[in-house]
Amino acid sequence: MTTKRIPLALTLGCLLAFAGLCAGQRTAKGKASGGLRIKIYFYHEPGEYIDISPVTRRIRTAAPARAAIEALLKGPTAEEVKLGFDGLASAGEFRIGSLRISRGVARINFVSRPGWAGFPGDIAPARFKKAVELTLKQFPSVRRVVVSLDGDLHFET
Repeated sequence: MTTKRIPLALTLGCLLAFAGLCAGQRTAKGKASGGLRIKIYFYHEPGEYIDISPVTRRIRTAAPARAAIEALLKGPTAEEVKLGFDGLASAGEFRIGSLRISRGVARINFVSRPGWAGFPGDIAPARFKKAVELTLKQFPSVRRVVVSLDGDLHFET
């Protein structure tokens, strides 16, 4: 009786390919069921950066940067408010006019609602801008953030 032997290299190659396939399936299932973990920065005293600190949420979307900023504009959940987080001044008055990420730069323009009276206080615009920057810089494709409000790049000064 003659037995055929499969070369060791071929056997190992098949095992590694199968292991990689299985690992890929586990990763895809984990993303589908658990979503992507993101940070959203809100007002919190004392905060890490001019009284803002992150909350962590899970999202399921093909556009995580946009989803993170939309969550920032909506404000903290009731549970996050119980933990001392609060929305950013005037954030509820804005919508995303445009958001583009290219060559490591995220460019976002917010559009204010008609009749918006402006930011309350001196630090609110800088706090809003910093929260947007930190929220967007968590994504590997973003190294720098350019924020404008109604087309004004210097709205915080």
